[in-house]
Amino acid sequence: FVISDSVAYLSGCKEKYDLIFLDGNHSAVSVYNEVPLALKLLNPNGVILLHDYFPKMKPLWSDGVVIPGPYLAIKRFTGEKVNFSVLEFGELPWPTKLESNFTSLALLLRKS
Repeated sequence: FVISDSVAYLSGCKEKYDLIFLDGNHSAVSVYNEVPLALKLLNPNGVILLHDYFPKMKPLWSDGVVIPGPYLAIKRFTGEKVNFSVLEFGELPWPTKLESNFTSLALLLRKS
């Protein structure tokens, strides 16, 4: 695990990864800057795991909390030529939090 400013680390990194977990400050600008840098560091068939992705900015849990940044950043890419797709985890077969089975995790998968 690397705990660091994500943009600074990803900009200077020379290593390649199978999995990159993006769980930074969650602002749309940060996530928008992180994703292209992270994609460049993925091994073939590598994935990016994105935290706090709220599809269509709708609450996933009964507390009504939504963190908009990751969704807004990914949505911004839809108007551009992006080389990834998003796989929302959504509902899982096990309990997560607040007596639900939902998760805010999503995978970014590089398109072939």
